Amino acid sequence: MADNGENQYYYNNYNYNKAHNELDKHVNMASLALVLGLVSVPLCFFMYTGIILGGIAILFAILSKGTAEKILPQAKKGIIYGSIGIVLGYTILATSIHSLVTNPSYREQLNQFSTQYYGESFDDMLKELGVTLQEQ
Repeated sequence: MADNGENQYYYNNYNYNKAHNELDKHVNMASLALVLGLVSVPLCFFMYTGIILGGIAILFAILSKGTAEKILPQAKKGIIYGSIGIVLGYTILATSIHSLVTNPSYREQLNQFSTQYYGESFDDMLKELGVTLQEQ
C-alpha cells in the first residue's frame, strides 16, 4: 500500500511503520522527548522542573535523529513542547522575581520566611551583598 494521494499514510505503509517502530531506539528516544516535553509544560510552575525537563526533551529530540535524513514527528513535537516549557518556566520565574521586588506584601512574606529559615531577613541579606531595593 502506498500513500492515499493526500500525503497521508495508511497504517500498513512501510514509511508509517518505520516512524512508529517501537523496537528502534531512535523512535523510543523521540517518544521519550515527546513525553518529557509534554510533562515540562505543567511542571514549569514548580521551580526549575519545567525548564530542566524541556531542555532534556529538546536534547533527546535532537539526538533521536541520528543519521536519518529527517527528524521523526514525535521528536518535532517534543522540541515544540519542550520549548514551550522552557519559555513558560523562565516567564514564570521572571514574573515571580518582579513580584517579589515590587509588591511590598510579597516582600514582607519573603522576609518572614527568610527570618524563620536563615535567622536573617531577605532585605538584610541583600544589604550584605551591596544591593538595595527601593521601598514603595
